[in-house]
Amino acid sequence: MHAIIQISEWPAAAIAELLAESEQEGFRFVRRAQDEWLSGANRFAKEGEALFGVFEGEHLVAIGGINRESGRCGRLRRFYVRRDGRRKGIGRQLAHHVLAFARRHYSRVELRCDTEGADRFYRALGFSRTTAAADVTHAMELTAEPKQRTRKVRPAGGGVRAGSS
Repeated sequence: MHAIIQISEWPAAAIAELLAESEQEGFRFVRRAQDEWLSGANRFAKEGEALFGVFEGEHLVAIGGINRESGRCGRLRRFYVRRDGRRKGIGRQLAHHVLAFARRHYSRVELRCDTEGADRFYRALGFSRTTAAADVTHAMELTAEPKQRTRKVRPAGGGVRAGSS
């Protein structure tokens, strides 16, 4: 069972494996998150900001947060899911949680990613690619309620009324 928890104190022991794995994959942003948190430069503590972790027991399997970019715009940051947690819905669950939090504060969320896998992930969540700014690759306009996918349901019997001629 996974629990999404807002991080209010840096989880030094819990994040060690996640941090090492992210660096093995060539990602520096989890290290940056730790360095900025410990220095006080970014603790996701301003109004409309939060850092969340997905825990499986004591193990941190994913992390992601939102910072204020401008008045009504948030920035999704430091989003990482451990390899063995990918393709299991953990990242999607965390992203939906962060976006639900963001909806209370922002009308738009932006992010920057640089891998094809991340691009596919964010587009599947509803983000659109953008070239509006050099440090933004994807953006999403937020509505009060998340868009629900609708399924067309055919009436029983294929829509043909019995007894008609």
